[in-house]
Amino acid sequence: MTVRLPKDEDKYISGTDDIARIMQKVLWRQNKLHRQKEYFWTIGLNAANDIEYIELVTIGTSNRNIVTPVQVLSLAAAKECHKIVLCHNHPSGKLEPSEADIAFTDRMEKAAAVLEIELLDHIIITEVNYVAI
Repeated sequence: MTVRLPKDEDKYISGTDDIARIMQKVLWRQNKLHRQKEYFWTIGLNAANDIEYIELVTIGTSNRNIVTPVQVLSLAAAKECHKIVLCHNHPSGKLEPSEADIAFTDRMEKAAAVLEIELLDHIIITEVNYVAI
């Protein structure tokens, strides 16, 4: 599902801080009950680092989300984006990436490379902070 860019945000991205801020705003659009689930988004960028799309790929449980490379990369390939950023939230508020988060990032980087898509970052957000894997 495509997600709208917050109205007060520019589509140009200069770095991880910009993506994290935007995605926290997207997360805050959800009511408090829904923010207790893990969301996974893909952000596609063009060559000028403008956001082409924000896609909500899946909504998981409070501590788990199952995502496949096809789900993550299909829209990027269809829109011919050569750069993507992955983002998911940790409803627990803990920013520490799990072993599964790290392994998934590595797997996605390899899968994206096959399609000549650069994985710029994988960001974990909470309601107030973020960390990049």
